[in-house]
Amino acid sequence: MNKFLVSVLLVGSIAFPTMAQAWTYVGNAGNVVLCKDTVMGFYDRFEMALRYKWDWKRAGVGRAYNSERPVEVSIAAAYLERIKNLSPALYTELNTYLSTFIEDANFVDGYLPSVVDDSGVVVLPEKDCTLELLIVQRPAKFPKKTYYTINKIYWDKLQAQDRAVAILHELIYRVILVRGKNPATSEGVRMVNEVILSAKTAEMSAEQFGDLLITYLGANYGKKMAQ
Repeated sequence: MNKFLVSVLLVGSIAFPTMAQAWTYVGNAGNVVLCKDTVMGFYDRFEMALRYKWDWKRAGVGRAYNSERPVEVSIAAAYLERIKNLSPALYTELNTYLSTFIEDANFVDGYLPSVVDDSGVVVLPEKDCTLELLIVQRPAKFPKKTYYTINKIYWDKLQAQDRAVAILHELIYRVILVRGKNPATSEGVRMVNEVILSAKTAEMSAEQFGDLLITYLGANYGKKMAQ
C-alpha cells in the first residue's frame, strides 16, 4: 500500500515550554489494527479480548446523546459514566477534555510516519496484521491550536464505537501528559481504558479503582485522581 507521509508541524515545546519534557514521541499515540489493508478497529478493544479474555461491553448513547456533537463523542461520554462514582475527579477531567476533543483535533489527509513506538506488549488477531498510527498527541499553536493529529483516512473507516474507544484512549493519555508524566509505553493507559470498556468498573469499589490508577497511571496521579 502506497503511503503519503505527512510532515506535521509540532511546536508544543514552544507553545508550552514548561511541559516540553512531557510531550515527546513516547507515550502519546493511538493505533488501529490493519489486516490485509483493511482497518479492523482501534487496538485497545482487540487487546482486551485477546490478552485478557474480556468482553467488550459497548455503551449505548442514552442520556449522553447530544445532536450537536458527533455520535462517537456521545458514546465516549456514556463510557465515562461508568467511573462517575468511582473517581469523580477523573470523571470530571476526562469530560472536560472530551468536550473539546473535536475542536482540539487536526484531521490530516495522509498517513503519519511510525515514529511513535510506545505499544509495549502487543497481541494481534492474525499474523499478517499490523498496528498503524491513527493519532499523535502533542500540542501545537500554529496554524491553529490543536492537541491531536489524526489520520483522517483511517478515522473515516472506523465505526463510531471504535472512534469512541480511540477518544477515551487519548483522553486518559492527556491527563497524564499534562501532569508532566512521560510513560514509556501505553500499556497502563490501555489497561484503564479496557477496564472501562469491559465494564469491569461495575465490579470495583472506589478504593479498588483508585489502586488501579495508582498501579497503571502512576502513584501520585493515581492517589490524586482516586479521591
